[in-house]
Amino acid sequence: MSVISSNTLFHFTNSAERIISILKNGFAPKFCLEELGYDLFFSKDSKSESAVPMTCFCDLPLSKIDRHLQFYGSYGIGLSKDWGKKNGLTPLTYIHDNSTQIKYLMQLGQLIGGASATATASGSNAFKDLPMEENPLVALFELSGFYKPYSGQMWRINTYVDKRFYDEREWRYVPFLKVEDGHYRLTKEEFLNDIKRASANDTIAKDFSLKFKSEDVKYIIVNKENEMIALFDALDSMKALYTSDEIKILKTKIISSEQILEDF
Repeated sequence: MSVISSNTLFHFTNSAERIISILKNGFAPKFCLEELGYDLFFSKDSKSESAVPMTCFCDLPLSKIDRHLQFYGSYGIGLSKDWGKKNGLTPLTYIHDNSTQIKYLMQLGQLIGGASATATASGSNAFKDLPMEENPLVALFELSGFYKPYSGQMWRINTYVDKRFYDEREWRYVPFLKVEDGHYRLTKEEFLNDIKRASANDTIAKDFSLKFKSEDVKYIIVNKENEMIALFDALDSMKALYTSDEIKILKTKIISSEQILEDF
């Protein structure tokens, strides 16, 4: 029977080195430039781009990931959806300019912003004295990281490409960063600065990597079948991280993009 969603959450990359790093260290969040921003919650006409730290997954069965492989890369790893839920991964909400949600989000933004402005005018610090976890402005700001346009332009390899994001069925991990963690969000200008972006990614990778156990892994995807033996050898070198039995089981999870495109 054909399925629409999967029990596996897939993360894809065009880098073999990236897959080895994930197996050793977990998923390190990286800043990604997003079209839908916090400004939208205050004005429908004030969309802006900012970079949000995240790790992205798709909820697609193997029979429907051919375009994903072509766009994001032919290397990947699939984790159980139960693992994703336990670690706070969340499916995105897709909206367009006339979505009903925008009306209510803007109302919340205006209410919170208005309360803050009124309190400031009366001499109080409004929400400034609240811990970040209790600050409604911060909560609204964080919420923006889980909304995405139904379709739009995506910054990909130094250029914009048109994309129907809805087709990706994205689940997302967004770590909760405090200002003192060094990097909270990046402006578009900061994101496009290679050094600043690399520094920010390095900072969050140290403390916010998303970990998993061998039993959480359902698939490890390499580009070509002839790369499987090399990945066997790479797994054998990870005896400090996995037991011998775990390594044997992980080897059985390896599949190639060639096989997927031919057989699913």
